[in-house]
Amino acid sequence: MALITVNHEDISSKFDSNQTVNEVMDRLLGGIIKDSEVITSISINGVELTEAQEGECMPNPVSGFEKIDFTVKSSVELAFEALDSCNSYIDVVITKIQELNVLYTSGEYEKANYLFAEVIEIMDLFVQLMSKIHSTLRTNLKEKFVKTETLQNLEIHLLSVLKGLVPAKEKNDVIMLCDLLEYELIDNLTQWKIKAIPELKKLKEKK
Repeated sequence: MALITVNHEDISSKFDSNQTVNEVMDRLLGGIIKDSEVITSISINGVELTEAQEGECMPNPVSGFEKIDFTVKSSVELAFEALDSCNSYIDVVITKIQELNVLYTSGEYEKANYLFAEVIEIMDLFVQLMSKIHSTLRTNLKEKFVKTETLQNLEIHLLSVLKGLVPAKEKNDVIMLCDLLEYELIDNLTQWKIKAIPELKKLKEKK
């Protein structure tokens, strides 16, 4: 019988050797771990599985392995991990916005239009990510979570800038587009980086 652990804690007694790795995971998700927790990785015999390896191993009985460890993290842990990666994400977006401005000002509109669509998509993902982080922290921290004035103002300003970009693009108003991108959007994202994200990270102390 394999040693089955969750975050290195032995739970082997809850299973029998005929069960597959897939069945073990289903049991974990079905109530052994909390609803607010997520399985983030699976290691077999000390090696973390890739997605392809998971597909190969999951249908096999646990008796075929020596040790199976499931790494489980809470949704609030994942939210703080996402915050840790936000600064590099913002740096990438700002670089693309600067590239976009250069393309517009140099008249390379075909390339600019392609990159504009990419920037809008990335910004949409950023808005969704921050919304998910807020929701997760609010749910888990309850009264300890307070959305500060800085956060509220930056959210409102960001949505306002994004809303203004589309009509400017539709009217081919390059001057307005460049102003919004260079002076409004980059400034907003920079403020997220130096003010809002550090404020959210401080909430980790209240977890």
